[in-house]
Amino acid sequence: MKTKKLLVLMIGIFFLAFTACEDDDNTPVIDDMDEMETPTPDPEPDEMEDSEPVMADFTVTIENVVTPQPLFQTGFFAIPEGGSEPAPLFPGDAYSFEVDAGPNVLPGDGGTRLSFVTMFVQSNDLFFAPSEEGIALYQEDGAPIGGDGMVDVTDQVLLWDAGTEVNEETGSSNQKPQQAADAMDQGEDENGVVTEITDNTDSFGNEIPDVSDVIKVTIELVSPARFKVNIMNVSDANTIAVPAQGEDARAAVPISPGVYAVHTMPAPFFVEGEAASEAGLVASETGVEDIAEDGFFDALLMDSEASTGLIVPLSPGAWAVHSQDIKPIYENDMIDFGEGLEAIAEDGIPTMLVESLMNKENVFASGGFDTAVGATEPGAIGPGGQYQFSFTAEEGSSLSLATMFVQSNDWFYSFKPDGLPLFEDGAAVSGDVTEFVFLYDAGTEADEYPGAGLAQVIRQSASDAGDADEDTNVRFIDPDDTSNVPSAINVIKVTIEAN
Repeated sequence: MKTKKLLVLMIGIFFLAFTACEDDDNTPVIDDMDEMETPTPDPEPDEMEDSEPVMADFTVTIENVVTPQPLFQTGFFAIPEGGSEPAPLFPGDAYSFEVDAGPNVLPGDGGTRLSFVTMFVQSNDLFFAPSEEGIALYQEDGAPIGGDGMVDVTDQVLLWDAGTEVNEETGSSNQKPQQAADAMDQGEDENGVVTEITDNTDSFGNEIPDVSDVIKVTIELVSPARFKVNIMNVSDANTIAVPAQGEDARAAVPISPGVYAVHTMPAPFFVEGEAASEAGLVASETGVEDIAEDGFFDALLMDSEASTGLIVPLSPGAWAVHSQDIKPIYENDMIDFGEGLEAIAEDGIPTMLVESLMNKENVFASGGFDTAVGATEPGAIGPGGQYQFSFTAEEGSSLSLATMFVQSNDWFYSFKPDGLPLFEDGAAVSGDVTEFVFLYDAGTEADEYPGAGLAQVIRQSASDAGDADEDTNVRFIDPDDTSNVPSAINVIKVTIEAN
């Protein structure tokens, strides 16, 4: 497939990603049922009931049921390098973690960015974080930052006041580390809003050091679409005055454990000028308060994880009605047939498989679906979008189909290899059949992190851009074995209406 064709296909993802479609059917259907009929003498009246095949008309709907989430990846940092237990950073210590991120998650989403929150531990409620936009992980030309080695991004880290606790003289008893390690929420409530600390002073009048005198943040590209983030404490015993501890007392500034996120929309954790709670994409009940006041990250992490997920478009695909004794599209634990499944699983292009199924023995009807219900142009479907196709079948027939998991290198959804029987005890199957839909790896391209891989259809520069898979067999994928892949019932819904 030419790059231009690939682009045309994927344009539909962005515009369909958040809209449900109206009922319509623009899908061409190739029906070969007439070819199956062989003229026979009219049966005697008492033979009519036994000789007439059981027939039914079917309409199949494939719906994208993904619930869009605002964050792509979430995690926490808590154990200093070389340590074994969660602890704050003291001078010379560092946290490190790795994130997976391609240039974008969906076309036109603005690009992937990194945000994090960690406490300035000599305060009532000050915290370090980038601006609401986060730190861009790719440059305007598409090149990843840190591709030529570690880059210092400390100039993109700011110091913020959470507005949740009244600021006191530095070194006071309501501030960590003067408070007990497990103490929390002991200062006077401020009921204020998140504001940036500027001019090296807070609302009390404390003299605040420059950000770069306390924290150093670097990012390095360690493999394609994977970045290592390092947060180091660069303060020393003289960095900040703590007058509450004595007239000339000075101290280092510890840095607390924290939470991070990879996102494409701004303001994951907080919004400047708004209260810390229920703010930003996460809209956490506590917001950044627990981290900013006491260095406790659990509540924000839990709420952030609940706001994290992979948006998975579904591609155009192919279907076939066939005898129950064949496997028309693939066979599990066997190499791909080479009849067009690869083009669907890697690039969402059904043309070759549709043509192959037209000429396959014991396939009674077949076709493709490439245009969403209510749409006028072919394209992938995002959350709420539907494909639909219809056919007539007789008892003894099964249905097979294939559609791409469009955040992968070569994954597809399908029924089991020999399809879904369309009749049970003489009655046509009708209703939700999603429980019989599974996710498979076509075995044609090496897997990358879902939603981030540079050889995946949304982010690749041309079709068939990935490395060859070491395991060339088609195989079942268990979402429990992957870190960010939702179960099939949370991505795709397949229903059948029979008449």
